[in-house]
Amino acid sequence: MDTALPVGPLSPYITPQLLKQYPTGISWNSIPPGGQRLGINDEMRLAAQANICETGTGLVDEVCKQPLRATVDTLELYAPGRRASAPRGGRQSRPSTLIMTRWPVLSVVSVRVARNAFPRVWQTVPAGQYTPRYPVIGMYNSVAPASAGEGGQSITLAAGWFDWRFGEEGFVVEVAYINGWPHTALTADAAPAEDGQPQTIDVDDCTGWAITAAAGGNMGATGTVYDPAAQEVVHATAATADRGPGTLTLSAPLRSRHDAGTMVSTLPKSVVWATALFCVDVALERGATSTTVQEIPGKQVAEDAGVKTKGGGSPSDWAEKILKGTFDRII
Repeated sequence: MDTALPVGPLSPYITPQLLKQYPTGISWNSIPPGGQRLGINDEMRLAAQANICETGTGLVDEVCKQPLRATVDTLELYAPGRRASAPRGGRQSRPSTLIMTRWPVLSVVSVRVARNAFPRVWQTVPAGQYTPRYPVIGMYNSVAPASAGEGGQSITLAAGWFDWRFGEEGFVVEVAYINGWPHTALTADAAPAEDGQPQTIDVDDCTGWAITAAAGGNMGATGTVYDPAAQEVVHATAATADRGPGTLTLSAPLRSRHDAGTMVSTLPKSVVWATALFCVDVALERGATSTTVQEIPGKQVAEDAGVKTKGGGSPSDWAEKILKGTFDRII
């Protein structure tokens, strides 16, 4: 097995095994430099490569100004205000719009409203009076994972929960919501289930995998098992936890066996490639030997994403352009 479990509690956006499959031209076995003569063994190389994957993931999140993996967050908005609209005049029967700081909004967990005064007296908004305004497309109950960075960052809230009676920012709205792309890795080897048995997989993060989508009530996300030897698509129907480590139940048995550490993700594939390009730059800074010029892979993918590169650039430059091409409406 040459797939490392994540360095931290959550898996990066690319694994060492997957990274070495990309046409980067990097000699990954030269990280860290030295051989057995200097006491460098396979475990040390794997640990160094896993650290590079973590660093590349951090750089992707930095460019996007948020974690792209699915998270559960709580945000306070002051309403009426820039991020929380309240109709005026004869339009007061219209719903309000709440703009979250992270995207895409997958599901709204809860909403509470209080007057912006102390002590706060909260009113809980009943379920059914809020929903993501622009639900993601192709993530839930889909035949194949979506390849584009779709989805909005707004929530529609039923009318009447706040207004202009106390002026601007006269109310405070607390929203708990799930955002991002469900992303995880296996924490134990997974094999196809026997006939009649439900297929389950143990993972490091269940966030977002088994929520009910706002559009059509479809349950469970569809993602890719990134195993270079046996890549396949899976659809989650249930989870033992709403976040963190747990077990996912799949709609159909696996076709192949997968080792612990194998990545399972709904992230757009361009994000995975951008992470690989960031890893290339990190590897070059560490003195890794390169067998090819880092132009053709990065430039081609950037152009395929609709971004024209001029005058070359580092792998990190191309990675940023890929991300901005994927999320051009937001970044």
